[in-house]
Amino acid sequence: MLTRKSMNASSVAWLLLVISTSSLVRGQFPAVCNTEDSLASKTCCPNNCGAHGDCVDISIEVTQSWNRSNQTSIFNFLKNGPPGYGWPMDVRFQWPLRVFHKVCQCKEGWGGYDCSSRCDFGYMYIEEGEKCVKQSESQLYERKEFSKLSKKEQDEYLDILKEAKNEAEDKMVWAVVTEEPMDTDDKPTFKLQNVSTYDMLVVLHFLSAREKDNEDCKAIFNATTNGSEIDFAHEFSGFITWHRYYLLILESELRRIAAERLGIYNFAIAYWAWDWKPNNEDIFNDGHFGVDPFPGNSTDVTGQLFQNGNWPVVCNEPYIQFGKTGNCTKAREVCNVQKNRAQNIRLKRGFHPKDKEKHPFLPGDTSIQMALAVDDNNEFRKRLEGFVDLCAGNETKCTISNNSAHNNLHNAVHIYIGGHMRVLGPASNDPIFFLHHANIDRILESWFQYNKLNGNLPPFSVNDNSSDAIQHPGYSEDDYLIPMFPLKTNADMYKTADEFGYKYDELPPMPTETYERCSDPRPTAACLKDGYNPDGYNPDGYNPDSASALYQMASLPFLLVLAYTAHYINFL
Repeated sequence: MLTRKSMNASSVAWLLLVISTSSLVRGQFPAVCNTEDSLASKTCCPNNCGAHGDCVDISIEVTQSWNRSNQTSIFNFLKNGPPGYGWPMDVRFQWPLRVFHKVCQCKEGWGGYDCSSRCDFGYMYIEEGEKCVKQSESQLYERKEFSKLSKKEQDEYLDILKEAKNEAEDKMVWAVVTEEPMDTDDKPTFKLQNVSTYDMLVVLHFLSAREKDNEDCKAIFNATTNGSEIDFAHEFSGFITWHRYYLLILESELRRIAAERLGIYNFAIAYWAWDWKPNNEDIFNDGHFGVDPFPGNSTDVTGQLFQNGNWPVVCNEPYIQFGKTGNCTKAREVCNVQKNRAQNIRLKRGFHPKDKEKHPFLPGDTSIQMALAVDDNNEFRKRLEGFVDLCAGNETKCTISNNSAHNNLHNAVHIYIGGHMRVLGPASNDPIFFLHHANIDRILESWFQYNKLNGNLPPFSVNDNSSDAIQHPGYSEDDYLIPMFPLKTNADMYKTADEFGYKYDELPPMPTETYERCSDPRPTAACLKDGYNPDGYNPDGYNPDSASALYQMASLPFLLVLAYTAHYINFL
C-alpha cells in the first residue's frame, strides 16, 4: 500500500520509521565513498561507521571465500582475463577487494553503508533506547499485484519510478564502477561514477553476467574454461537468493525516495501475476508501463513513462551485440552511465531481430504448480527459472528437462516481453523486469512457507553437479552475492520474507498432484503447454487452441532435428 500524508507530527514519526527500515545504502557503492582519498586508501567507512558498526578490513574473509574455487579456470579467468585479449582488471574478482578493503560491519539489526540510524532488512528503529528490533507481523510491508492497487496508488508508483530514474546529481547516493584499469598500470585504480538509483540497479544486473548472450564470449569460454561461463545470478541455486537481495535493494531505495521526496509512505513494490485478461490494461497502457506489450518485432516502447527522454537505456552494448558473432570485449565493457544517458536510446520490447526462439507465451497456473511440486531446492530453482518444460495437455501432466527445455516460467516471460528484457545484461532497463521478478519471488515464498511449515525446508545446495560450487565463486552457501554491497551471502538471503520485513497479499497454492518426467521422448511427441499466447499471433510450428489456451509445440521433422541438435541457449 502507498499512502500520501501531509507532514504533521505523526507523519514525521512515520517517516522516521520508513527511513529506518530502508537500510541506506545498498547496491553497489555509496556516492560518499567516490572520492580520491577513499579510492586510494581502499576504505569506505563513512562517519567511521557511527555508533553501531566498526570499520573492518574484509580482505582475509573475502579471500578465504574465494579460495574455495582457487586455481579453477573460472577463478583464473576472473583474475587474469583470457590469455591474449588484453582485458582490463575485472572488478568482480574477489569482490569488492579491487575497489575497497575496509568497509563498515554493522552490529546485529543495523544496516546501511555507515551503520548509523538505519536498520537491516526486517528490523525497525525504536527511538527509545536507539535500537533496531524485529518487525512484527502487523509491521510487515505488503507486496500486492499491481492491478490491485488503486488508480491513485498506481500513478504514485510510476511517479516514484520516474524519480528514481532521473535523480538530479545532488540527489544521487550511488556510485558504480565506470572504468577498470589495466594490471600494467603503476597504481591500478577503479574509477567510479555517481548515478541515479534506477541506473545503479541496471548496472548490478549487467555486471552479474556481462559475458552472457554473446557468441564471441561463448567461443572464448569454450577455449579457456572448457565452456563454463561466468554468471553470478543465474542457472544455479543462487538465482533465488541473488534476485531476492536485488528486489530488497530496489524496494528499500524506492521507499526512501517515496518518503523523502514525494511524501509517500508505506511503499512496497508490486508484482505482475502474468495474468493477461482482463487485467492487462492496468499494466500495459500509456499512463503506466507503456502500450503495445506484444508488438511482434522489436520496437520502441511508447507511453508517458518513456517520453521526452525520461527513460534512456544504459548498458545497451549487449543488446547491440546479441545474436551476432559479436565482439565480447565490447559487449562486456563496464557501463559509462552518463555517456549512455546522453545517447538517449529508447527502451524496446518485442522480438529481437536476431532472436532464435520465436514462440512466446505467458506461463499459467499449472506451470507454477509444477515448480512448487518438488522439495529439492535445486530442482525447484530449475523449474522456477524455466529450464523444465511442462506438458499440460496429457492425461497425466509431465515434465521435460533437456537442452531444448528452456522456455517456461521466468525465462518465458523474458522471451515474451522481448526487446531489452530479452537480453541478460540490459534486462532490468525495463521496469516490467521488477514486476516480473517480484512474482518469481512470490512463488519462491510459497515454496519457502510450505516447506518451513512442514519442517522440510531443505538446506541451500548448489547445482546437480556439486563441483560447480568449487568451480565458480559465489555458488556456495557462504559465498557473497556479487556485485552487491554491503556484503550478503546466499545463506543470508535463503529465508522467508518475514525475516526481511515484507509479505505478499496472497501466495500461489501448493499443488495437489505430482509432475513426473514424461515417459515418451520429448519434444518428439507433441507437448501442449499451458498459458497465454498473444491473440492473432501464430508463429510457424505453433497451433494455438483457443478453447483450452494450450499451445502445441512443433513436431515437423525439420524442427525436431533442430530441437535435438541446436546449441544450448542461455536465457535470463
